[in-house]
Amino acid sequence: MGMERGTIDDVPLAALFPGAPTHDLDHVRRVAAAVDTLRLAAEPPEWEWFRDHAACPEPLPEGITPLVLTTTVALVHEETGVDWLELELDVAWIRPHTLAALAAVSVACWCDIDHNTHYPVETVVDVGSALPLGDAFEHAASRLPAWLACPRDPEYWRAQAALPARPKLLPRLRPE
Repeated sequence: MGMERGTIDDVPLAALFPGAPTHDLDHVRRVAAAVDTLRLAAEPPEWEWFRDHAACPEPLPEGITPLVLTTTVALVHEETGVDWLELELDVAWIRPHTLAALAAVSVACWCDIDHNTHYPVETVVDVGSALPLGDAFEHAASRLPAWLACPRDPEYWRAQAALPARPKLLPRLRPE
């Protein structure tokens, strides 16, 4: 089974996070609903999930972070898809048997070698006995409002991470 999509109410959290207590799954759902309020008015809330990743893949694929649950909040959108600025919020396997909540700012890559996406800033919060899933998810999601308060310009974020700027021949994006 591959990726599935829907609203946070459609996400089968108990199947994705077997063994997580009900109150923890309810916490994830509440945080996700709050994240959905950060979206642009024209952007419908959409979450993606991977039932195949409910258990940590063995062996963990090299160079790939197996996502369990993810969403993207678009801040700048260009019809051609050439450039973008997005906030991402994920729950994924980051090491063997280590689940984490991740929040990141995502911008298009303009390096000589196309990496597709760069993450100028990110937060990774391990899930474990000291920090249950709901708390880790909330901690990662708590970064999004601060990033929303920053300029909604991909070039601002590229400069923060010393990444190559968009070529001058391409038109600049308009924040929505």
